[in-house]
Amino acid sequence: MANMNIRTPRFYCDSINYRLSRGVAQNTKFDVQATSSGSHSVGIKSGGGVEADLFDMRPSNLVTFDTSSSTTTRADHVIVSLDVMGESNSRHSFVAILNHNCSSADAKIRISASDTKGHIEGYDFGSATALDCDQVLNANSISTNIITPASDGSTIVTFAESHLRYIGVQFEGDSSFSSSTDLTVGCIIVGEFYDMPHSPDLNVKRNITFDSVNIQESIGGQRYSNMANFGRTASSTSKSPFLTTTANQQVFGGRVVYDMNFSYLNSTDLMPDDYSTYNSGDDSTVEDIWNKVNGPHIPFIFTADGTSTSESDYLFARFAQDSLEMNQVANDIWNMGMKIEEEF
Repeated sequence: MANMNIRTPRFYCDSINYRLSRGVAQNTKFDVQATSSGSHSVGIKSGGGVEADLFDMRPSNLVTFDTSSSTTTRADHVIVSLDVMGESNSRHSFVAILNHNCSSADAKIRISASDTKGHIEGYDFGSATALDCDQVLNANSISTNIITPASDGSTIVTFAESHLRYIGVQFEGDSSFSSSTDLTVGCIIVGEFYDMPHSPDLNVKRNITFDSVNIQESIGGQRYSNMANFGRTASSTSKSPFLTTTANQQVFGGRVVYDMNFSYLNSTDLMPDDYSTYNSGDDSTVEDIWNKVNGPHIPFIFTADGTSTSESDYLFARFAQDSLEMNQVANDIWNMGMKIEEEF
């Protein structure tokens, strides 16, 4: 949608980092499958990072896989297994792959799920359930659970809520991987998206701030400026989430900030049914957004229009507040404010 118009916001919050923040170890829970003879899996290239980098919420910190080195590796697959939650009522409805080069590496993405871990550790996930995916961004060709991105960048797909414990993400060649370009991935995010109950109040504030510009003034009154960064960056090998250009001269600079208020929210939309224990089967703002990202701690994907399929409407962002202020205005009816800042 043009002009970044405000409709009903949607949040894509990450279950992986939520679990990590609650003390779950990354190793054995969120893994790249090891390579071995006859396994049909290819691993991370020497010097290309470690598997924890796939879940560090730093999309510019690329992981490089050894996909182009030989005829064998070009025919193999990158298999990522995710133990998204141990609860029987867990829900997941999206997968996002940030800052990938699937187009240049001739790669497509396969997504399946199962309650049996071994089903999503073997290539092609033959015994797992294929998740029927729909495009949100950059998933122009989809055959059930196999997605072929049209370009390098970031891809988001959604699917009917899955209660299955394990999700597998497989990167495979589009017939075979490129012989000249290794597959790179910045970040993998999996979770349940949440739509706000209605649009925010009309007095939404949107700022574009150059907060990395430092201006100094000499004794004579002359001003000198230093700019540590101009915001989002793009290059032929890596770019900030939701850019479609590879030229920095075509990047809009600054950091986008939204300050919005929501009036007349039902208490059932705001607070969980039971605040004494987390229940992922419950849907509420506190349950699915605020608690899931630990306030300002974990970044998330945000769009001011949950129906949009345009990259320009999406931000990789975090909360710019450490408290969620709620004001009761009628019986079981509340007002609430949010401030959201773009991350790079």
